[in-house]
Amino acid sequence: MLSGVRFLAFFCGLVLCYSANAIELNRSNQSGVAEAYGFVIGQQITLDRIAERYPELAREALLARLAFERTFGDVPDKIDPMLKNTLGSDEYEKFRADLTRQLKSQLNSDPLTKPIAEGFLDEVRGRADGDIYSPTLEYLLAIRFGDWPVEEYTKGFRQKYQTDGSGKSRGIVLHMQLPRSWEGMEGNRPHIVRKWKSEAGTGMGLIMLQVRKTQGVHITRADVAEMMQPGEVADLVPDGGVLKDYGMVSMENLPGYFTDFSILQKRAGIAIFQKLRQYTFFYADRMLSIQCSSGGLDRQHEAVDESFESLKPLCIQVFNSVVIPDKYLAPEVNGTEPETHTEI
Repeated sequence: MLSGVRFLAFFCGLVLCYSANAIELNRSNQSGVAEAYGFVIGQQITLDRIAERYPELAREALLARLAFERTFGDVPDKIDPMLKNTLGSDEYEKFRADLTRQLKSQLNSDPLTKPIAEGFLDEVRGRADGDIYSPTLEYLLAIRFGDWPVEEYTKGFRQKYQTDGSGKSRGIVLHMQLPRSWEGMEGNRPHIVRKWKSEAGTGMGLIMLQVRKTQGVHITRADVAEMMQPGEVADLVPDGGVLKDYGMVSMENLPGYFTDFSILQKRAGIAIFQKLRQYTFFYADRMLSIQCSSGGLDRQHEAVDESFESLKPLCIQVFNSVVIPDKYLAPEVNGTEPETHTEI
C-alpha cells in the first residue's frame, strides 16, 4: 500500500495544481480526510490487482471489499462530492484520473506474490473489524457515521475513559464511554475534567465532562424538582442562553436534570451559534455534568439545528454509560440500591 505521507503529498499537490484555493473541506481535517481517502482508494486498487493476477482469489477479494464497505460505507462516494464542489466537475475528473494513475504506478511497483496477496486479504478483513491505525480509523468512522453519530457508538466503536479522583475530578471516580472517532483533550477551565471533539478532534461537535463542588450541600430529588419550576429553571441556563427543553433525570438513583438551550457567543470577533444538551446530576457534595453541543457560524443556524438533533441520541448513550464505582461500594451515601439511568 502507498504510505500515508506519500499519498498526502500527491493529494495536496494535485489539488493545488488544479485550484488556486486550498481545498475547502476544513483547514483542520484536510490532511486526515486525505489520508482516509487515499487509504481506501489504494486498498481498492490492490484488491483489483489481486483479482486480476490471481483469479482464484477474486471471490475472496470481493468479499473482503464488501466486508469493509459494510463497516465504513463507500468512502469515496462521500468525499468525491466535496472535491467536486471545491474543484468543479471538470477539474475534479482530471484530479481523480491523475490521482488514480499515480497511485497505481506506485502500488503496481510493489511485489505481489500469492502469499502476499493472501496476507493482504486477511489484513482487509481485519480492517473491516476496525483493525486500522490511528488517526485513519477515526477519520473513516467520522466519514461513515458523521450524519448519525450514535450509530458509531451502538456498533461498538467506543473508547473508555475513567477518572481516578485526582485533580479536576475533585475526588470523583467515574467511568464512561465515548465514540471512538471523538478525540479527547484537556479542558481549558478548572471545572472541565475532559472534553472530546468530533471528527478526530477537528469537528464542531463537543462533549464535556464537568465536576463542581456544591459547597457541602447534598442536593436531593426534592431540590431538583424545585429547580424545575417555571420560575426557577431559566436560572440554570448560562447568561445569553435560550432555554428550549428541560426535565428531571435519574442516574443510578442519583437526582438530576437535563436542559436543552441555544446560545450565541463571540470568539475572536466571530459569532458562533451553539445548541447544547446538558445532563446534570448530584453525588454527595458534587455536581457532575455531561454536556453535548453542536456549533457553527451564526449564519449556519439550520445546519447547527440539524447537527444537534443527530447528536442528542449519542448524548443519551454517553450519559447512560456513566458508572460511579464508589456508589456500589458505599450505597449508604443515599441509602438506596443503584438503579438504571432514566429520563423522567
